[in-house]
Amino acid sequence: MRLTLHKKKIAALLLLLGVAFCTWLLLTSRGLDEPLPADLQPSDKTTGFQVPGGSPLQMRLAAYRNNLRQLIRNAEQFPGRPELVVVVQVRGGPGSGSRLQLLAESLQSAGPGATGRLLLVLSMERPCPEAAAAMAAIDFCRVLPLYFPFSLSFYPDEFPGSDPADCPRDLPKESALLRGCTNGEYPDSHGHYREAAFTQDKHHWWWKLHFTWERVREVSGHSGHILFLEEGDYLLPDWLQILQLMEKQCQEEGCHLLSLGGTSTPEPSPDPQHMELSGFVASRHGAAIAMPRETYYQLMGCLAEFCTYDDYNWDWSLQHVSATCLAHPLKVLSARLPRVLTLPARAEEGGMCGRTGPCSNMDAAFQALRAKVWELSAKLFPKTITVTNRQQEVRNPPPMKNGGWGDIRDHTLCQSYARL
Repeated sequence: MRLTLHKKKIAALLLLLGVAFCTWLLLTSRGLDEPLPADLQPSDKTTGFQVPGGSPLQMRLAAYRNNLRQLIRNAEQFPGRPELVVVVQVRGGPGSGSRLQLLAESLQSAGPGATGRLLLVLSMERPCPEAAAAMAAIDFCRVLPLYFPFSLSFYPDEFPGSDPADCPRDLPKESALLRGCTNGEYPDSHGHYREAAFTQDKHHWWWKLHFTWERVREVSGHSGHILFLEEGDYLLPDWLQILQLMEKQCQEEGCHLLSLGGTSTPEPSPDPQHMELSGFVASRHGAAIAMPRETYYQLMGCLAEFCTYDDYNWDWSLQHVSATCLAHPLKVLSARLPRVLTLPARAEEGGMCGRTGPCSNMDAAFQALRAKVWELSAKLFPKTITVTNRQQEVRNPPPMKNGGWGDIRDHTLCQSYARL
């Protein structure tokens, strides 16, 4: 009975998407000269991009409309199909603008010959004027802003946000069933009930993966790798050269993913041209990964395994899929010297910025990054790369489930992205 009720709720959620699509058709059929409703007025008249505002429903409609239109910033300056695609998961909120500004600077280090062929996709979780302003300042490549349509910002008082009728995290299951709270039958492996703030990253990552490969019109026909980054990443100046060398090596090795690293304190000792071929391990390869379309299709074949695995982390869920579902476990080519840094979060590292929260000292973070780039500068731009360590095909199951993903509503919504 409860399973049926949950399915009905998910069906209602999907029905809302249909309403949003119809609304979009209505709005776009008005004619170019007829003004939009006040809550959907664009904040950037040159592209039609808008920071959603108003009620949660109004914000959802604005987000759906933006994702359907897919209006590209800087398209006139950089005509033609993109040859390089980078997708960034932007959380939004205080500090997002500063982090996006630093990331954009590092992307630009590839030079105008490369960035002119780049499509930068910004997949945002919440309306954030600060991040929108930083995006508007990017003038060196094509930019496509998207909104994760199931963001907690758009569903503040209902699933996939925090429904007041949901069970508290630490309520024992027996008490939850007596109380009759919505998800009483579905605690996680550790006996806890879902916390919406922790489920969002995995939802966003899987939705972004599907939407980029299947729904972004600029990516249709793209035959290369797509590089997936997160807010708070900073690329070293030779990132593109290394990525291209790794793509060629990956074809020879038959690997599935590339990993450019992701650390705030890289060790200066590894040889800059040394690579490692190994199985996917979340703690080592869960940042700055690039994948081709073939790998995406293989992962979609394990949709249920990914979406029902009781771990709120997308990277640990991916490791589970690699170990249990795929015909061959994921083989990753990784750079021993990371080409992607994460912004320093602690004062002793030279800054107070990190991946989330206010960027309290952007200048300090900027200087710390510049110092690390200078320290590594003599090791960058190798002409060739060499695989110094090859691990045989190995299935590396996660040592444990982290939980946070026991709710059947999360399972159903996650699997529904493939049909949107």
